[in-house]
Amino acid sequence: LVSANFCKMLLFQPIDRVSFMKNKQNWVLALLFIFYGFQNSASAVSCKELNTPEKIKAFLSKSNQSSPLLQKNVSFTLILDACEGKECKSKKKRALQKETLRIIKFENKRRIFAEKGPNAPRCVIQRGGRRFVCSSCGVVSNENCRSFPSDGSTIFPGTNIDTADFTLNSRTGNEMSCSKLKNPKFFKIETLINVESGESGNSYDRVLSYYDKEKGVPIMMNFFADKVLRKVYRFFPKYYVKVDGQWFSTVMRVRTTLGKEKKFIFETLTNVYKKNGKLKLYLDLSDDPDIKNVPPESLFSTD
Repeated sequence: LVSANFCKMLLFQPIDRVSFMKNKQNWVLALLFIFYGFQNSASAVSCKELNTPEKIKAFLSKSNQSSPLLQKNVSFTLILDACEGKECKSKKKRALQKETLRIIKFENKRRIFAEKGPNAPRCVIQRGGRRFVCSSCGVVSNENCRSFPSDGSTIFPGTNIDTADFTLNSRTGNEMSCSKLKNPKFFKIETLINVESGESGNSYDRVLSYYDKEKGVPIMMNFFADKVLRKVYRFFPKYYVKVDGQWFSTVMRVRTTLGKEKKFIFETLTNVYKKNGKLKLYLDLSDDPDIKNVPPESLFSTD
């Protein structure tokens, strides 16, 4: 505590102007350091906090939201490059297959519009228990649509990206643990999947995930089956971007593997598109300049 007399002495005694300005600058720098240093440390995550399965599950659920594909309400443009087998070694073939997709998710509805690429100008709309494939679409229009029953698939069309991979950790009975790494910037979470939980559709029995301590986001996720590496998701630290206070991965690579990451049979590269240096990623549909004046419901209309 500081006495009143001491405060008066500071306020009223003559102070050399040069000395005062130097001290003022030092105080400002010190306050900035304290403020931003505290912010960074407060947002950091470590194994010390993730000391129970429940806390790990909560952290994983939050960190998974760094993928635009897992957002509930979002509008973004994605550059998609998917290849299989020998095609992955041919730059020409990969370039021909590359697509520019406009993706909109709103509540329980989803719209994927192929703006450029081999599937343009088609779009696929998921609405409730029905899936609509429209042969002629625009940024805000859907025409010549056919309806199909939804198969309930969690796989992103034409890729090896499976949103179910991100929910494996939430299974009942999983064994989970957090471990430090030699590099203090990252930590590791190991999940032993309870394969007898009654859930079908996935054969993985172990997941090794690596996370950025400061940002609390995934860097890599390795999926194993019978001790063999089967799939690898990579999220690159330098391509994380903050949008509305939240970190998002703008570049992702997914490989279906045969024991090693470099030995893959299918690869998907995704890149959130930038226009004039601005990321085409909006957490509020009304912020997207291309659709801000369009009622959300009409974006999914197939009449």
